[in-house]
Amino acid sequence: MQFIWIFLLISATRSVNLVRGQSFLWAAPEIRTIQMHNESTLDISWEYIDSYTKPSSVQLSVILYKLNSTDIFCNNFTMDGKDRFNFTSLMIVNNNFLNANGYYAVVLEYNATYKYGINESTWMSGISDFQLFKTAGTPVIREDSFLDIRSNLVIVSMMWPREIPIFKLDMYVKLNNRDTTLPIETVSNGTYLISKYRFDNLLPDTDYNLTTNFTRKYLPNVLHSSTEGRGIIRTLKY
Repeated sequence: MQFIWIFLLISATRSVNLVRGQSFLWAAPEIRTIQMHNESTLDISWEYIDSYTKPSSVQLSVILYKLNSTDIFCNNFTMDGKDRFNFTSLMIVNNNFLNANGYYAVVLEYNATYKYGINESTWMSGISDFQLFKTAGTPVIREDSFLDIRSNLVIVSMMWPREIPIFKLDMYVKLNNRDTTLPIETVSNGTYLISKYRFDNLLPDTDYNLTTNFTRKYLPNVLHSSTEGRGIIRTLKY
């Protein structure tokens, strides 16, 4: 059995912009590392794409969101475009915002100004992919799935980590042209909330295209993403 996961976390901006015959190849910087030194000290680093068009000036915001909360922590930088490679890390020390075993997300917002001609300029803005982390310093548990394949049916268990705060979670499973968002059963263990989806009346020893999807909103207006898995499964023989 082969099952291929394709991760779709789309929020970054990479584009070529044309303004009066001028082209600007640009992108928001990407988060590189997040390191916890202790429960109240955090190091964040990011990187720029050196080959892209150099902006004349840059405004960069490093934003931390606390999941299951409206709290936001933000640091803003304004710099000359040529100096942007000197601003690639930030240490945050905050005993009030960072809590033990809390879940957080980091996002970079990037505004760049490009000058051309005489007294002419254009302004671009973008946002990086967000990254989740928890202050315990242990890895973030990821969603998972489990397949129970028989000769005439398949049960797909979609598994969401219980400890991750979530505002809204949607899941669906599709087998060839049959799809469903309604599980036959939802149970939980110490780690996961498990929703089970069942497909009956299948042919034995036959290949089927399987698609699974987690669509989640960690907060009402920000931090939205989808993870889709696609693969081919084969039912058992009699």
